[in-house]
Amino acid sequence: MAIEAKCFAEPQQRVDRLADAKDGLAPYLFDRFGSRAQNAGHNVGRQREGLAVGPHQDDPHDGESHRQADREPGATPGLRAQLGFGPEGSNPAGNADWTWVDGSFNVDAGNNDEFKASLLPESTGSFDYLWRYSTTGGRDWLYADLNGPVSGLPANPGKLTVNGSGDITPPATPTGLAVVAASPAGIELAWDAVAGDPSMWGYELFRSASGDAGSWASLVRVTAQGYTDTAVGDGETWHYRVVAIDTSFNVSAPSDPVTGTATLRTVSVEFTVTVPSTTDATGRDVYIAGFLDRLDGGLPQWNPGGVVLTRVDATHWSITLTGREGTQIEYKYALGSWDFVEKDAACGEVANRQLTLGYGTTGVQVVSDAVLNWRNVAPCGN
Repeated sequence: MAIEAKCFAEPQQRVDRLADAKDGLAPYLFDRFGSRAQNAGHNVGRQREGLAVGPHQDDPHDGESHRQADREPGATPGLRAQLGFGPEGSNPAGNADWTWVDGSFNVDAGNNDEFKASLLPESTGSFDYLWRYSTTGGRDWLYADLNGPVSGLPANPGKLTVNGSGDITPPATPTGLAVVAASPAGIELAWDAVAGDPSMWGYELFRSASGDAGSWASLVRVTAQGYTDTAVGDGETWHYRVVAIDTSFNVSAPSDPVTGTATLRTVSVEFTVTVPSTTDATGRDVYIAGFLDRLDGGLPQWNPGGVVLTRVDATHWSITLTGREGTQIEYKYALGSWDFVEKDAACGEVANRQLTLGYGTTGVQVVSDAVLNWRNVAPCGN
């Protein structure tokens, strides 16, 4: 069976005060500026069949929270919330018997951020549950029960009772599993939703280094129809398959597997340079020179007359080069010779331009440069 829960947090830098917590899970109030935050509560909602969680609060919070008036809407950067459950009467801190899932930002709720999360207990019984928060990327956690922040054994945690539902029918097998993108930054996967099943909870993604039977290991459980596996190395190949899970923990047959290799992707770099209006009068073409040998195509290194750009108009030249994402280059522009290399506005030397190739979302990187003067072209001398 699955349960969804919400919490409200003043998501700032330290825990200041917890007051007037309601039935359900208690919040942390983080106050960036050291001001007081009062009277906020958690709301455990959408109780599912077979679960006894506690009263649902229609009003999520009341009172007031003192906050900087110009705080931007949306999730507060750096604040992470997790919902967890474990054995009754146990300490959740560092306890392997507790299961934690990330809460996701839902909406701005007055002066607070609202988080929500969904639990999927795999067995019947009675459990304790509560929220925890981190502003250090999960290195340090602060826990709260109904009485507020806790250190050690929670005195008043939320209570969760899981009863069997009698549902033994597995959901349909997910289809459409595909590798959307693959690089050392991660292998992104997506699949089609299992539609029309009111008992659906989510999905479990498995991966294997070989794809052989018995080699599959659970990677993650999610409610979305996609996931990015970031635990990959350059050149590694992984096999994936996904199953559907319903709220009674019935599991579908696995999907057809797919394979992804974390290789560096090719980036198309579109250089456009604005040049002085005196450029055409020199009768010379514009070239790019630098560590171009790090790019595709066997280009020369630091040859001022080796790689010519295409004239767009009297003051613009362009070229498109390709290379692997993450490649770093340095370069300059010249008119076919170092005697006509680019200069700054005061006819001084220009430092090497630097660029790191980034794939972005399209694989196209646009670079716009400007040359202010040329050596040995008025107004500059040698």
